[in-house]
Amino acid sequence: MKIHDPSSQAMRKDYDVTDIERLMGKRDWKTYDDVIGWLEKSGDEDRKFTPGEVQHMIDDFSRLRDRGMDFVRDPEKLCDQLKSSR
Repeated sequence: MKIHDPSSQAMRKDYDVTDIERLMGKRDWKTYDDVIGWLEKSGDEDRKFTPGEVQHMIDDFSRLRDRGMDFVRDPEKLCDQLKSSR
């Protein structure tokens, strides 16, 4: 019988559009590198994001940056673009 492990669950949790809205409202981001840098440095300190959400966002923002995608500010469009990059 497995014991419920909340830390493991927090690592698997994926972000949704409300998390992207919250992230985009934090600063006037200019590039994907700006967002990635903040997530790497301060994302885990933000109690609104789980470690899994932070890691998924870093991975997905990095993919968009590496593909040379235009920076999108609209949270709904951005969330769709991030998740479709997987």
